[in-house]
Amino acid sequence: MRVLLYIALGLLWGPLPATATTVKAFVFDNLCETAKTIVHVRCLTKESLILSDRDGIFTTYRFAVVEVVKGQVEDELVLVLPGGKVDGRHMEIAGMPQFTLGEETVLFLSEKDAYGSPWPVGLGQGCYGIQVSDKGERQVVFGQHNPINRAARSKLAVQSKVSLKAFVDTIESVLKTEAQSGDQVQ
Repeated sequence: MRVLLYIALGLLWGPLPATATTVKAFVFDNLCETAKTIVHVRCLTKESLILSDRDGIFTTYRFAVVEVVKGQVEDELVLVLPGGKVDGRHMEIAGMPQFTLGEETVLFLSEKDAYGSPWPVGLGQGCYGIQVSDKGERQVVFGQHNPINRAARSKLAVQSKVSLKAFVDTIESVLKTEAQSGDQVQ
């Protein structure tokens, strides 16, 4: 009898509802153009919780902004994204990036959602992890959060790592080209 009770409770409280995730594939230029904000950040805090006004588990990430490449943002940035682990319950969204404390990332962010949090454009496609080389140079690592295969990426697809400076220069070049082509259309 007790076993049946535990099974019933486990079925009732254990799994969370599963939903499908569909994400548009972005090439690099489109990420640059679509993002409202592009920032180099460092993860300061990470806390998973169940929010009373939403279904499921969410993780709140607080980042220090190291550099703003596009848009405007304060010195700290907070993202509230679905997924995480609370009280032994785990929820994961395919393609949704997860960040670790101290991790540096270049984020391509959307407008704020109805709850006031921007999201990475294209989920993991809008997140580029940064590592420090043996020589102390910051390098952007392709594929760390990015679910898009190499063949689908443009411009920077030939390298698995590129210096942070070269990466930011490429973003700025794409944005400048977009601004110039926008001026010509008008």
